[in-house]
Amino acid sequence: MIRREEGDGGCAMAATAALKKQKIEEEKVLSTQIPDDKEGLLEFMDQRAKSIQRCKDQISILERKLAEERNLMADAETKFLQLDRVESDTFSKTKPKVSGKTGSLFGIAEFWSEGGKVKSSNGTSTIHVRGEKMEYEISTPRPRSEKDPSKLPSIILPPSFKRKASAPVRPEVNEPAVTRSSNVSKEEAKRSHATISNKVVRETQGRDDHIDKGFAKPRIRVSSNISGQARHEKSGFHGHDELIALIGRSSLRPTIESRTVAILPSGHTKRMRSLAVSLSNRDLFATSALDCVVHFWKLQSNRSSATLFKTVNRVGLDQKRWAEDIAWHPHRSELFSVYTADEGHAQISALYLNEALKSCESKFLKNRPHSKGLINRIMFTPWDDPCFITGGCDHAVVLWREQCESNAWKSRLLHRDLHSSSVMGVAGMRHKNLVLSCGDDRRFIGFDARAEKATFTHRLDNRCTNLLPNPRDVNLVMVHTRQLDRQLRLYDVRLPQTELFSFGWKQESSETQSALINQSWSPDGLHISSGSSDPVIHIFDIRYNAPSPSLSIKAHKKRVFKAEWQSSQQLVSISSDLEIGIHKLW
Repeated sequence: MIRREEGDGGCAMAATAALKKQKIEEEKVLSTQIPDDKEGLLEFMDQRAKSIQRCKDQISILERKLAEERNLMADAETKFLQLDRVESDTFSKTKPKVSGKTGSLFGIAEFWSEGGKVKSSNGTSTIHVRGEKMEYEISTPRPRSEKDPSKLPSIILPPSFKRKASAPVRPEVNEPAVTRSSNVSKEEAKRSHATISNKVVRETQGRDDHIDKGFAKPRIRVSSNISGQARHEKSGFHGHDELIALIGRSSLRPTIESRTVAILPSGHTKRMRSLAVSLSNRDLFATSALDCVVHFWKLQSNRSSATLFKTVNRVGLDQKRWAEDIAWHPHRSELFSVYTADEGHAQISALYLNEALKSCESKFLKNRPHSKGLINRIMFTPWDDPCFITGGCDHAVVLWREQCESNAWKSRLLHRDLHSSSVMGVAGMRHKNLVLSCGDDRRFIGFDARAEKATFTHRLDNRCTNLLPNPRDVNLVMVHTRQLDRQLRLYDVRLPQTELFSFGWKQESSETQSALINQSWSPDGLHISSGSSDPVIHIFDIRYNAPSPSLSIKAHKKRVFKAEWQSSQQLVSISSDLEIGIHKLW
């Protein structure tokens, strides 16, 4: 009897709950109907106002919760990276290697396989290499309803790369193709194999839609957007690509062909010093030389030659030295130059170019924060309010910020005692106001401009001459050193003590590495161009697991100071032979 009564009570409770649920649904249906009378409308609007407020409260609660979870995730990933690198260094000799596995926490999909096969999450175009020519292949994107969530690329962490100086070439990687899900149908696998077999994928990188103001989370999405944008390069890229995971992944040398389409007289009477391509208009570039002259050049419509657009002989009557380095404002046609701090000379000049009127105004900035010696480097930051940084022989790193008044810049000394020798390279990173610097004291330093303190200090095995952040990956930076065969080093600013990889070249004309030789990142962030003491331009693909250049272009008669990218398929170079070269790549 007791059990029966309990059963009847349970049925009654279930029926009551059902009635309540039905009543609530009926009220909900009725509440969405807009009444016709005035009193009903007032009550209806009152209900809607309360409902809107409840939704706003729920959204604010969820946004706070989401921010907390993201911070926790970023801290956990950073801690895991540190532990993973410590364990890999400790147990690398005892742990057996598993083919096709990277050993990361989330299981990294291999981007380079035996057949050169890569899956794309959105099915967009990718570049393949067959023989010595590049081919474009476009596949139709699948509808959203057909996409399997289990096949989306997983979060990955950058693998731990540590290369010994004695090892000339990294061991080759022959990894089997890895699918994103075990549920991939046999027909789809056959389609993919028939499409991409016996080809090497040249471009595998993604793009996020926003800037992460903190350290970027180690994440990658496979896409081929970069491959098709050579003709539509934009200087203001605000996303983030995780390229660190692609470093040294391919054992196959990429096939890159080149052709020098023009060699132009520079118009300078003395040795050339600097070259800079405009960030707001990549058809515009400037050159400077020891004759104190700055030339502005503009590419012709066919992009196979350039025309001298404007010449500035001297900024002022008190200018007695040439510009040591030049840099364009990221959003305007303004060129800034750095000089020397000796004898109280003006240290920074600004040239305001008017392309429509073909005119140029010039002036020196008032502030003179450097105390002595040459100012070796000037570099604009990729922050929301563009600033520029200078570093000089007085060991100082200075941040310059634009003021509200027209064309006025104010300097702020960041540090002068962290380097014990000349500062040769400076740069700003896109997160946390991090300012990087390197110098002849072999130190590679990260400084938080907001907190006004050093975040890391790393001592290299050779003197540093420059550093360049990657234009796509906010955590990747290249450091140029004077060590032959290993001039270029790649670092992750989250773990600056660990060298990811190094590239280099041998020189025939000199046994020393000149500080006047400079490098440049390609707009897609996958290639580095460098001058050399020989009449050669070296091109490096960061995905190739050998330190040697992927391509060497012999285009000048004497040493090449710099070769800078105007697009992903075009370079412009300067040389001590007083000529300018324009080179096509494909």
